[in-house]
Amino acid sequence: MTIAALLRHHGINVPRWVTVDGQIIFDDVTTSSSRSIHPTYGAVTPVSSHTFHGGEDEPTDNASDSPWWENEDQLTRHRSAMDSAFPTWSYVPASDDRGPSWVGPLDTGRGKFWVAIWTRHDQGLPRVAVLGPRLGVNAGRRWIPAPHLYLNGSLCVASTGDWQPAEHTVATVVSWAAHWLAAYTEWRMTRSWPVEGMQSLAA
Repeated sequence: MTIAALLRHHGINVPRWVTVDGQIIFDDVTTSSSRSIHPTYGAVTPVSSHTFHGGEDEPTDNASDSPWWENEDQLTRHRSAMDSAFPTWSYVPASDDRGPSWVGPLDTGRGKFWVAIWTRHDQGLPRVAVLGPRLGVNAGRRWIPAPHLYLNGSLCVASTGDWQPAEHTVATVVSWAAHWLAAYTEWRMTRSWPVEGMQSLAA
């Protein structure tokens, strides 16, 4: 069933979750205060409210004298969330010019993608890029890039206002990336983007 058909069946503003391998699911999830469980997929991560857009320049990273990841508690919060939600992803420690990052696979069920997420010095919305395969479709002799990309090719998984650094973690961004890629695989088949993110009613 396509995402568009699922949305028609379930309604646009319905909760969504992402499995550890990157598939978006809509139902049969039991949620408690500490976790969400699906009878087939096991532990799943809720997709927080967000909206896709893109086309303009990606927000810049405002360097800080004291990067957030020097606070061990903050770094541990992100690492623990990723270890729990997406255990196959690799953690890359911060370097002189880059914050901590994560690299891993997301499999929509219609394609597998290698994704990298780089955190920012200013705790802004992390940068998300697909390392492969290339995003878009061949249309005769021309290449059509995917919608909802920044000009530099990074995914626009959410608006900057959707990102709440005190509440969200890198795992939140991975779930947004999985949602983006599910919509993208649908777009490749239909040339119609099936969703515009997920509004607050679905959070």
